[in-house]
Amino acid sequence: MRNRTIDFLLYGHGGFGNRGCEAIVRATAALLGEALPGARLALCSLRPWEDAPAPGSLRVLPQRAPVRGAQRWINAVARRLGDAPDNLEARRQAPALRAARRAEVCLSIGGDTYCYQPPRDLYAINRRLVAMGRPTALWGCSVDPSLLHGELLADLRRYARLFARESITCEALRAAGLPAELSADPAFTLAAEAIPLPPGFVAGETVGLNISPLALAHAPDSEAALAAVLALVRHALRVTPGPVALLPHVRWAHDDDMQPLARIRAAFADEPRVLLLDAPYTAPQIKSLIARMRCLVAARTHATIAAYSSAVPTLALGYSVKALGIARDLYGAEQGHVLPMAELCSPAELTAALDALLARAEAERALLQTAAQAQAARAGQAAATVAAWLEDRA
Repeated sequence: MRNRTIDFLLYGHGGFGNRGCEAIVRATAALLGEALPGARLALCSLRPWEDAPAPGSLRVLPQRAPVRGAQRWINAVARRLGDAPDNLEARRQAPALRAARRAEVCLSIGGDTYCYQPPRDLYAINRRLVAMGRPTALWGCSVDPSLLHGELLADLRRYARLFARESITCEALRAAGLPAELSADPAFTLAAEAIPLPPGFVAGETVGLNISPLALAHAPDSEAALAAVLALVRHALRVTPGPVALLPHVRWAHDDDMQPLARIRAAFADEPRVLLLDAPYTAPQIKSLIARMRCLVAARTHATIAAYSSAVPTLALGYSVKALGIARDLYGAEQGHVLPMAELCSPAELTAALDALLARAEAERALLQTAAQAQAARAGQAAATVAAWLEDRA
């Protein structure tokens, strides 16, 4: 079985403009390649132009067709004639469905796709993959437990396998009657790519900071939350001798970390110890920078995973179940390790959380050395489970 060529289709990928999406793809490709040396992987991407260079022999394909010209007219007529929205969406996802014809197994790799708005593109794809007889798995997922009903729950039941990346999701899926398996985020296994440190970055002394528009949108008052982050930077400059590095992790037009980080840098325009790391670093390169930080305060999940897996003390600015679940699995409890954005009310709360992080840094590094290795092993076991599943089907 392991010497046989197996065609995988990975779909639900947003594009490497989100370094978390990139980390999932790179780590998944490596894990599957190790578990199944004969694996061939095709990646259906919503933004294929972002995904170069792709890792290894991974083929990058568009997930959806552009809607223009005659197709726009056809869709308009179909809507007037009462064609179901699901059929319209399926036509848009036609490239992914064509690619699935060559695949032996299809992995939905969107991570937190089931945490926010209903993923109607996945609903349309999954219905048709089941009709085509293609086995599917939801890979390394987080799912908001409050959404486990109706159409979303029905769609999750279409998957042959469900691999939850943290225990809150796994327990919620099982409580809903779904046969979920606890794995871990594949990015815990991502290999870092060593690069020279940027000017002003001091290894072992730099405090990293990531904040995102998505996280700020979950705060009771986004401007007040940003003011609290500014207070955090001022406090870090007072209580630590090193620089503060502002680290963007997603660079999409509709969700660009540079928007809040540029405002923070502008507020400290005369402070040379505040660095904006705005070079086009890849996910493995970002991990190598995070690995040399003193600590990290971050909203983006895969920025925190890069830190956790490098044994760097971390405070997550959480806005969904994924931050809570991953912290619970690492530390045994999320309290003190995740500051929910929905509860961020004052600068004092954030600066106190940084003080606590610095105070426990030595103990946290030691804990993460073991806990993150366990997460990486769990991700590897999930890939081995996929291999065994395919052997049973052969």
